[in-house]
Amino acid sequence: MSLRRLDRVREVDPTSNTMTCEAGVVLIKAQEAAAAAGRLFPLSLGAEGSCTIGGNLSTNAGGTGALAYGVARELVLGLEVVLADGRILNNLRKLKKDNTGYDLRHLFIGAEGTLGIITAAVLKLFPRPRSVETAFIGVPSPYAALALLNLAEERAGGMVTSFELIPRIALEFAVKHASMCRDPLAGSHAWYVLLELSSQARDGLRVLMEEILAAGVERALVEDATIAASIEQTNTFWFLRHHIADTQKYEGGSIKHDV
Repeated sequence: MSLRRLDRVREVDPTSNTMTCEAGVVLIKAQEAAAAAGRLFPLSLGAEGSCTIGGNLSTNAGGTGALAYGVARELVLGLEVVLADGRILNNLRKLKKDNTGYDLRHLFIGAEGTLGIITAAVLKLFPRPRSVETAFIGVPSPYAALALLNLAEERAGGMVTSFELIPRIALEFAVKHASMCRDPLAGSHAWYVLLELSSQARDGLRVLMEEILAAGVERALVEDATIAASIEQTNTFWFLRHHIADTQKYEGGSIKHDV
């Protein structure tokens, strides 16, 4: 079933930090509508230029912002759903503090359309960060990556907004088959981490990133790292990350996983 014609952003409400979108709204359009109002809709994934809000909710999409903001389920306050008998469940609530009755939205999110068809949703928005720092890091193992995550959260708390673990083979496929992808580091490493910090403060975030990486080097968690020097370089890091899945097909069959 295609809901592409249900493609309106019905409302962006900065006062309540919410946005009401129809199911056919493409994810990047929702992100842009939030940005135009000075807000952030943090759901982000490689297919954001084509996937829709309805699809994101019916599959409970995760995305690269899940660490800080949660998966799709946690970004929804209310739903409009068409049930199997044609009745419409109108539950487009904006309230964050709402303890009235059953919370039916969670039945439909992640159900892949089996209990009803989501036609619109009230989504949570957040203040746009004033500063962002992104680092591409070579690490020796997933164990070291987990220790680095704990270190980053100890030093930066809620400012750790993304932490993506990438194996060497995935990076090699992306560099080989996506023309704009380049290896960000000079040497080869078994594993990589894409770490992003975001803050409402305009200053001090880069120093914090440098301190985290320095402590990681001291603890043998970090083998090499580079911090993006510009928005363009940040976008290059994320371009590589988002092209990991689609470049695998050129190497034959693969088992997809997202841990």
